[in-house]
Amino acid sequence: MSNKCILVAEDDAAIRRVVADSLAGAGYEVRTAPDGRAALELLLSTPVDLALLDVNMPEISGFQLLRMMQKECPGIPSIILTACGDEQDRVKGLQLGADDYVVKPFSIAELMARVAAVLRRSPGRQLAVAQVLSFPGGSLDGKTRRAQFDDGTPLPLTEKEFELFRYFLTHPGRVIPQEELLLRIWGSRNTAAQTRTVAVTLTRLREKLGATASSHIETIRGRGYRWNES
Repeated sequence: MSNKCILVAEDDAAIRRVVADSLAGAGYEVRTAPDGRAALELLLSTPVDLALLDVNMPEISGFQLLRMMQKECPGIPSIILTACGDEQDRVKGLQLGADDYVVKPFSIAELMARVAAVLRRSPGRQLAVAQVLSFPGGSLDGKTRRAQFDDGTPLPLTEKEFELFRYFLTHPGRVIPQEELLLRIWGSRNTAAQTRTVAVTLTRLREKLGATASSHIETIRGRGYRWNES
């Protein structure tokens, strides 16, 4: 049995159900989404090993989702599902970062073979998760999940503080909305209570980092937060 999690993003309910059932029968863990926005929320909040993306989804198209994945979760491999068999669509999907494509109508046997092949050759996002990240005065080790200052003094971070700080360090220079942090770190939607949770966690993180490092975390009023490397 596989422990790989696969996202099936497809607006056609019949196709979505058949693909999901086939993957589950092969031992994969499956998540489904009827449109691009729901798919994005799952990608931001759930560990996914492979995304199957229909090109012509409502809300956010498969092509738009591929662009977002390149910025937000580049370690997740993807296969595009398209009803358009022309070369232009296939090339566009591959240029946007898709690892493979399947043209509708497709056989389940073909899809399963392509899924297995992409998973075999894709290192996944664990490489990014395990890397050592530096910040002014110290470092975070994603493999051991420990943080320390340059003089060897441990930096005691809670799980959420660690994930929040790592998210800033892996997205330098970009304004990150609170909603995105809630989805990626807490796996929840934007509510008043959860928004307060972000603020409290960020305050604790700044206190633990000290003046030098914490000064790089900027609050952009009305927009979110940013890690400023300069």
